[in-house]
Amino acid sequence: MRSTLATPMALGLAVSLAFAFPTTSRAIEQTPGETDAGCNSFAWTVENERAWFAEKDLRRVASGVRLSRIDRAVALELVPTRSVEFFLRPKKTPPPDSFSGQVAFFGVPRPGLYQVSISGDASIDVFENGTRLAAVAETEARDCRSVRRSERFTLAPGDLVLVQISGALEPSIKVAFEEVAEGTGARLKS
Repeated sequence: MRSTLATPMALGLAVSLAFAFPTTSRAIEQTPGETDAGCNSFAWTVENERAWFAEKDLRRVASGVRLSRIDRAVALELVPTRSVEFFLRPKKTPPPDSFSGQVAFFGVPRPGLYQVSISGDASIDVFENGTRLAAVAETEARDCRSVRRSERFTLAPGDLVLVQISGALEPSIKVAFEEVAEGTGARLKS
């Protein structure tokens, strides 16, 4: 697959599998102005994402990083959209004064349904083995400040997966990756 992604080996080696972490049931701190009703209006639960995004030591990665394995969540540092070389043009044209970026990982451990969730207003494009994937489901809540959008994609094991985020209003966005049981809202444990 043709790619313009940077390849920092040290970062890629330090990433752990999302499936090695059990789902969390700890209380989620509420952001001022956020309502439980807003975060409960998604088509599926985003409690894991809310907990991951609230972690003080959430891993920060630069746009273009290539991870050796899928990580449960990262804080992705974006760059001005006009300076991004997209793998393929985003499905929704981002405003020129916005921020965009991308992160890649070397495939998923097993085929199935995976969701990508983000903390702010932006578009999500997912590519596997060089092909743009259509989301099989998506949900959004404008009144949940910790998670804004979540989309689900069917992925196959072993192929490079590229996640493009475009049109963000801020230069950083939190991105979560999680496997879900197909046909349900349940998450899978490894």
